[in-house]
Amino acid sequence: MNISSPSYTSLQELIVSEQIYRDKSLKLISLILNLENTPCYDKANIFLMTRPRGFGLSLISSAIDKIIKRDKEIVSKIEDGGLLEQLPLRHTIFIDFKHINATNPKELSQALISYLQELFWLHHIETHLNPYMTPKVYFSSLIDALYKRHHEPMAIFIDNCDIPLMKAFLMKDPDDVIEATCIYHDMLNVLNRTSKNKVKWALLTGHIKFNFASEYSEGLPLVEDLSSNESFGDLFGFTKAEIELIFKNRITKFSQSQGISELEYLDRLERCYGGYCFTDKLIKVMCPVCISHVMNNNGLLLPYSANGNYPFLKNVLKKNKNDFDWLFNKNGQDPLYSNSLDSVVKGKQIGTLLIYSGFATRTKVLLNSDEGYTTWRYRFECPNLDMQKTLEFITNKCTSEDLKKPLITNEDPKETSAEEK
Repeated sequence: MNISSPSYTSLQELIVSEQIYRDKSLKLISLILNLENTPCYDKANIFLMTRPRGFGLSLISSAIDKIIKRDKEIVSKIEDGGLLEQLPLRHTIFIDFKHINATNPKELSQALISYLQELFWLHHIETHLNPYMTPKVYFSSLIDALYKRHHEPMAIFIDNCDIPLMKAFLMKDPDDVIEATCIYHDMLNVLNRTSKNKVKWALLTGHIKFNFASEYSEGLPLVEDLSSNESFGDLFGFTKAEIELIFKNRITKFSQSQGISELEYLDRLERCYGGYCFTDKLIKVMCPVCISHVMNNNGLLLPYSANGNYPFLKNVLKKNKNDFDWLFNKNGQDPLYSNSLDSVVKGKQIGTLLIYSGFATRTKVLLNSDEGYTTWRYRFECPNLDMQKTLEFITNKCTSEDLKKPLITNEDPKETSAEEK
């Protein structure tokens, strides 16, 4: 396949195809091997991976699911069969809570049960709705039924794992928030109590890292967060070099139409949609979805992220009067990127929420070794013009008309490129 083909738009196809870009495939296999080979004791290993919107987290999760099931369509794109031989074949349960919606605990419970009921049908397992059963019981029954059928440890994926908690935290009655949170935590607790003989590992993916346990429910007290693992810093997102390789023909076309050099156009892409650093290695990557929008919109550099919906973030910022100036462009910050959020987000947790949402990213790591121990301090900045404009929009500092204007024009002052610095 021609890597510069205009028809080439599938992030999933890029990630798993050795023919397109071998390194991404190797890193994806490396992630699967990490899930498989982490020592497992009495219970299933539980992992978490978070990324902001637009980084293909759901596609990656789906690709892993299909690879370990040996889905023919996706496995055929990995030319090196030796890579697959390293991986066991597993049965899976794939859960996606993207469309879960609820305004009270009863609705949340019903939504979770309805979704789990669909999984019973998908796996051809007979079951009957029971008004007295909880999501926890349904989830446990689903795992038991599949183990009874296959007698092998399976893998479980829970994509958009943060959505049910966001729905719970947006409920107006504090008692409803507690009850709804407990319903979801209790369901997740099934994983914490499941033998490794039934479930080898579970991977939770989402945009925001919330607490998965509370004083009211045990939930998942121990989850291994892989989000800042240096091995996977650029698995999600495109480096400038990858963009230049993958979209070379279109970059040539767009730069010519705008009267600038290809290097200048690449620099503009990075200023508009890049700058994200997910590990202390500070490898900068660009947002894949934004790049896809650019490539399908004649190279126009618009604030595409502003089309997204950020109800939870908007609610938090409104309650806290947009208190986040303390976060940006200041050295000596705590490692906020690794914190878990509570139902009430305030103080430094606002900074953590902005980082998870993609509006802030680490740009400097400050290590201080003194008296036998090391401390890590950070500097956070808004990664790019797209997210800067989006933050202005959701805080009512610009209008929808402003979103129709390019982020950079030829009249704007030229910023010195990294190569020239």
